[in-house]
Amino acid sequence: MSEKRAIILGAGGVGLISAWKLLEEGWRVDVYEATDQVGGMCKTWKWGEYLLDTGPHIYHTPDENLSKFWESEFGDLFIQREFWCKNVKGDDFKQYWDYPLSWESISRYPKELKDKVLGELHNISLQGRARATNYTEYMDAQVGPTLREMFFKKFPEKIWGISTNHMATDWAPKRIEVRQKVTPFYHKQWNAVGKYGAGCIFERIKEKVLTLGGNIHFNHIVSAFESQGNAISAIEFSIKKSRTVFPDEVIISSLAITDLARFLGYESKLDFRALRTVYLAYDKEMILPKGIDWLYYDSEKTYFSRITEPKKLSPYVSAKDKTYLTLEITCSKDDEIYKMEGEKLVKKVAEQVELVGLAKISEVAASTIHSEDHVYPIQHHGYQEELSKTRSVITSFQQIYSLGTGGEFHYSDIQILFHKAFDLVATLCNKGSNFTQTIRKTKACQLNSVVSIRNREVGFGRPAYIIAEAGLNHNGSIEVAKQLIDRAKESGADAIKFQTFKPGSRISKKVKAARYAETIIGLEETLYDMFDRLAMGHDDQKDLFNYARKSGIEIFSTPFDLESAEFLNSLGVGVFKIASMDLVSLPFIKQVARMGKPMILSTGMSTLGQVEEALEVIRQQDNPNVMLLHCNSSYPAAQEEMNLQVIETLKKCFKVPVGLSDHTFGLFVSHTALVLGADLIERHFTLDRAMEGPDHILSSAPAELAELVSMSKKIPEVLGDGIKRIQPNEYDTLNTQRKSLYAACDIKKGTVITQGMVAIKGPGGGLLPKYFDLVAGRIAKVDIEEDHPITWEAI
Repeated sequence: MSEKRAIILGAGGVGLISAWKLLEEGWRVDVYEATDQVGGMCKTWKWGEYLLDTGPHIYHTPDENLSKFWESEFGDLFIQREFWCKNVKGDDFKQYWDYPLSWESISRYPKELKDKVLGELHNISLQGRARATNYTEYMDAQVGPTLREMFFKKFPEKIWGISTNHMATDWAPKRIEVRQKVTPFYHKQWNAVGKYGAGCIFERIKEKVLTLGGNIHFNHIVSAFESQGNAISAIEFSIKKSRTVFPDEVIISSLAITDLARFLGYESKLDFRALRTVYLAYDKEMILPKGIDWLYYDSEKTYFSRITEPKKLSPYVSAKDKTYLTLEITCSKDDEIYKMEGEKLVKKVAEQVELVGLAKISEVAASTIHSEDHVYPIQHHGYQEELSKTRSVITSFQQIYSLGTGGEFHYSDIQILFHKAFDLVATLCNKGSNFTQTIRKTKACQLNSVVSIRNREVGFGRPAYIIAEAGLNHNGSIEVAKQLIDRAKESGADAIKFQTFKPGSRISKKVKAARYAETIIGLEETLYDMFDRLAMGHDDQKDLFNYARKSGIEIFSTPFDLESAEFLNSLGVGVFKIASMDLVSLPFIKQVARMGKPMILSTGMSTLGQVEEALEVIRQQDNPNVMLLHCNSSYPAAQEEMNLQVIETLKKCFKVPVGLSDHTFGLFVSHTALVLGADLIERHFTLDRAMEGPDHILSSAPAELAELVSMSKKIPEVLGDGIKRIQPNEYDTLNTQRKSLYAACDIKKGTVITQGMVAIKGPGGGLLPKYFDLVAGRIAKVDIEEDHPITWEAI
């Protein structure tokens, strides 16, 4: 099949955008949608005189390129303006609190409350965030207990269905911006709503897909996959149809990650919160207060957490003299609300709308309900391990790309869906990729099979070198970093390692993952922002190196740019570590190799040829001291994808010390690598796995690191030298239990011994049982008592 083809499961945002852009690149595309509409959770449908959405979908972005694209393609379908919301508080629901937070709104708080809030904000420190292990602790460290209680406790618990004490820090807003003045929700961003509901944008994309020759198959619910090995061979649908999948076809799925994993044979333990949306129509012009587009409710007295009046967003979704409210209710599948009969739910919600003082139940003219099952991924403590396992199953099928909120287990707004779809298409079409040739040169030196780091030899026959990879787990705190050094030393590690880079130097702040984070009011932090926040200054690093050396533990760091490498060289590091992402950065490797220090190269995301190219560059600089780390560059990595036999492959190919950089949960993989002969182990290290940050959850705490060090010492003793011999401690057992030949009865001197006179039993002391046939027919030279050993001297 010469023509490139894609199968897209789901005509929601990410699926439809991907289909459109692939068709523009000349691909053949088939889209399979479970319902009779496009748009997914952003679809719009007609209900009598109204146009309904699942919620108040705002198209917003700080990205100028994306906003220009939206305007050029859909400008006539947008209504651009600012949007306002309030948080409703008080037993009588009459208190309207400004959000996002601002100094202007705080200044209006009652004096006692204002003084308390200001005092807590004044005492905020980085240390609290660095040590936070759950959502509650992180928010206390960001805004103080009072504001956290007001805005970041009851509402997130209502949305996620679990206590904030049990929520991972991943979901805690990373950059709470206390604005100077009360501002609209999407302040300083391009923002708009769909003139005819959010779905009108995707209806236009549907038309583009069809015009370009794409096929959209509605009412096709995926029921099963057929596979051969790790290749999907067919997709089955509930309407008793199937679609053959050819080996060179790509599958783009926006199905819930749990459903996709189940179709591939794995029952994932991940879970989502559902959304039941109640729509109440009224024969009234408007309902919400003037200047407010939607309201947030954290009260236990209301099922709903958000009320929107869509007519205030766009007058085109409702008749002029009528309006309706959208009331969003989050729930789990075992909740009473999820199971509640529709008519009863509508009645209760209408009563609650009257309770909060917006409209009387008697004024409700019509009602309807809409449900979505996979809306909010539940990120409780430790969910990352199950997510890693689930992703591992899916990514083992190389045809499949899983995207979207459900597909990635990550809540994504519309701008992020556009970016991810654009980038996936660019990847599939090889756009922006540069393929370069590296000129091969004659080897300048022979690489060493044993390398010395200071006075510690690493390589064949030496104990494994254990590196505590602190990385970014200091969370930007010099005190936490020093505690990591102390605990690593106490655990017996040979070295501790950090990361050194200039702020803004590691990744782009404008493309790929930087655009996949919600940056409106601090819900998320981009990778660029995270690296910028956690970059440690030179003075702090000098302090750390001095501290570690006084503590008696080797310290080094991974440089991500030449300036950082030169700085580390000035500190007198004993070894340089090159990260997997820089294995292909041959000019950088060349400059580091010229510094003449031993080097450790991680080999994740690489081919054998790329490893060879990096080693060749190091050889050309006459630096013979290099070690390799086998690595799977997923964070966390799944055990099933570790392929530890690569350690032996690298040893055979390059004759240098080889070890493992371990990003998995627990010590099983590191233990196995040691058994397979790993010369060094780099293991992520933290004070507490529950602390906030991307790597803590997959790291070893001090007790586990100490266990790894113990393993590294015990395993060589257990393995031995491979020569089969009787061990000293076996002799006692040998002498008490090993079998030999005994007299089965009294044998008189001169008697011809028969087989019946000989028994085989322990302990040792007689002839070995292999001489049984030789003893038979011999003459006893002395009396041999029953149950006594038969020796050569006795016959």
